[in-house]
Amino acid sequence: MQTRQHSVVLNALLNFAKYAIISISVVMVIVTLAQVVFRYVIAAPLPWSEELARYCFVWIVFLGGALGLSRGIHLGVDLFVNTLPDPVRRGLDALINALIAGFAATVIYASYPVINMNMFQRSPALGVQMSWIYIAIPISMGLIFLICAERIFRYLFSGHGQRD
Repeated sequence: MQTRQHSVVLNALLNFAKYAIISISVVMVIVTLAQVVFRYVIAAPLPWSEELARYCFVWIVFLGGALGLSRGIHLGVDLFVNTLPDPVRRGLDALINALIAGFAATVIYASYPVINMNMFQRSPALGVQMSWIYIAIPISMGLIFLICAERIFRYLFSGHGQRD
């Protein structure tokens, strides 16, 4: 089981992400419902609603991935891991978090050229800069990196891992 003890800053960022997910979900539901009403009741579909709902979904997925990692609710097969002795299991958890942090850092680094390249590209229906959509990637990966770094720090300096 994962613990939810985070630093004050990380906890504030995760709370912000949680409320952002809730707000974006509400916007997505309202826009999708409006599209259904406009398309089938009024017979005048909104040209921008599908695009906005898609971009909302992108943000929900990326922020939700970081929130899921912080809560330990991602799917995993831990049958083998649970049979290991506690020190080995904690070491393996530290290694896994180091690999996840390395992946997150790599994605952050690789996302900057993509964001810069899309700085002047606009979405077809909304006219929004595409960099606002792509910025979800380094933001979520930054949260993932911070979560893993904090866990590794706990492993190294407190002797306690993320498991209870």
